[in-house]
Amino acid sequence: MAGDVAAVGQSASTRTPAGRFGIAAEWLRDPGLVAAVLTPLIGAAVSFWLFLPTVMPGVGSWDTAEFQTVGPLLGTAHPTGYASYVVLGWVASIVLQPFGDPAYRMNLLQAIIAAVAVAGTVGIVQALTGLRFVAVATGLLLAWSQLFWQFSTHADPDMLHLALVALIFAMLLVWERRRHFGDDADVSRGDRWLIAAAVAYGVAWTNHSLVLLLAPAIGLFVLSVEPRILVRGRIVGVCAGAFALTTIGFYLELPIRAAMHAPMVYGRPDTLLGFLSVISGAQFGGGLVDPFGDLGTKSAEVIGKLSGWLGPFAYVAAAGLIVAIVRRPRYALLSGLSVLATCWFLASYDTADKDRYYLVPLMVAYTWVAIAVAELATFRGWSVVEAGASSLVGAVAARGRGAATTAAAGIPRPEAAGASDGPVAVEASSEEAWPEDLWGRHEASWHISLDEIWRRRAIRAPLLALLLLIPIVGVVPERQFPPSPEHPDGVSQANQTANATWLRGVLASPEQGGLPADSVVVSWWSVSTTLWYGQKVEGLRPDVFVVDDRTRLDQNLGQVSDVIRMYLGSRPVFVDRLGIGPDGMVALSETFAMTAFKLPDGSTIEQVIKPKESQ
Repeated sequence: MAGDVAAVGQSASTRTPAGRFGIAAEWLRDPGLVAAVLTPLIGAAVSFWLFLPTVMPGVGSWDTAEFQTVGPLLGTAHPTGYASYVVLGWVASIVLQPFGDPAYRMNLLQAIIAAVAVAGTVGIVQALTGLRFVAVATGLLLAWSQLFWQFSTHADPDMLHLALVALIFAMLLVWERRRHFGDDADVSRGDRWLIAAAVAYGVAWTNHSLVLLLAPAIGLFVLSVEPRILVRGRIVGVCAGAFALTTIGFYLELPIRAAMHAPMVYGRPDTLLGFLSVISGAQFGGGLVDPFGDLGTKSAEVIGKLSGWLGPFAYVAAAGLIVAIVRRPRYALLSGLSVLATCWFLASYDTADKDRYYLVPLMVAYTWVAIAVAELATFRGWSVVEAGASSLVGAVAARGRGAATTAAAGIPRPEAAGASDGPVAVEASSEEAWPEDLWGRHEASWHISLDEIWRRRAIRAPLLALLLLIPIVGVVPERQFPPSPEHPDGVSQANQTANATWLRGVLASPEQGGLPADSVVVSWWSVSTTLWYGQKVEGLRPDVFVVDDRTRLDQNLGQVSDVIRMYLGSRPVFVDRLGIGPDGMVALSETFAMTAFKLPDGSTIEQVIKPKESQ
């Protein structure tokens, strides 16, 4: 690509095939467009194939169990609601029914979304560089990274955030090319990509509030591509309307399902104040600490995190950013400001686990790696390598198998003057390359030939892609192991069955050794979400009352000790909370006498017997 989408649009706009089916037939006969579509799909398919064996087989804990619950139930999640992720999870729980229980379907959806994120990354690199082999290699680098793979194994909306951002960036890059390299008709059609990006941004807005940080970068990118965009009232209105309708449509899920008394509802989104509280994340508003203080230390911390995940590629990414500023300045603006805004926020955001929020900066860093590699493809020192490689390609073409290499290169191999068959000499064509295929504006004055573009794509790109992948391909088997001291780089969750086993022990029937009838379990978020999944999704033990901190708040039940005293003596009371804190197990054990209740799976849960002052 880089000009495949634009070039196809140009050629399509000059033809008049009969109807949409005729246009589709024209596109399918274009090897460049077919390759442009297949390349991201290849990256996605390979990644999904690798992710699948490492997916968590059942219910998890913490937020994972929450999303495994609200998705199939079409409920509402904790702030900021994650409406689009919940709706997608509900659809997936229906479509993926043949593939396991609801918890596994949500985990399987995560692997699919991760594959889409890889496809989007491949599309970005393809649009930027035109080097499809490098694009696929970049997507695989992202897929094989520990942070990315780790969050491809279990339900979590942060992966959808990354996938949508990658798709938005890819759409904006295609729109940029249409604006600058298409004819009048193609430019007009190219605005559809901007509208599609607006829709995707609306979906992202209703999934994760981090996307708000990207708005300045996206706005400046659009203005740099089309400085007069603000006076084009029609396209601005259509984009604004598409964004608004998408956002409103997904956000309506929160109050509607809350008003319908969905089995799992967080807060009170059926009221105006409750709705605003959920979507604004007011509950976590105090998490941003001194955002403009000690920036040097914070910058070092962020750079250290990203460098740890990137390894030696951190240096290549830094070089790629410099190259992008020169060769692809608009993308440097879009990607650089996006990373800067996200990392600035995360450096001051105080939360339990924020590594997953670095997925977008990690993806962008790998696209900078690809840009640095694309710069290497333009170096003049390739003649020795190309001499042998061109002979090999020519021999293959002579046996009638050159079409695949030609399609992979993105443009037809230029033919020698006066020769209609057989391989061509390396310097066979002096015809200049199309403007959209040049690597930066400076090449316009260098009279780059089509043959040079072909060499970059068909000969140099595969070699560079191999150089990218060979050093790290050994980590793929390591990723297949669960994390452990023996396998610190492992990410597999395939053996994570402890939560499901514990759940079936706690919520087993009284006759099978489970909790007594009408028990009350005073728990905390990590445990509560797992129990709610068993009750609300699998229908286990509806007689058990699970009292989470959120439950106490919504139902005005008071402190943990108040809940225990409220039910003690009338219902069996059990406690499973963190050890520390004023409402933790240590503090509670000083107030209440407890005993270990043995569960069918061999584990225990603490049962409250009586207040200690009554002894």
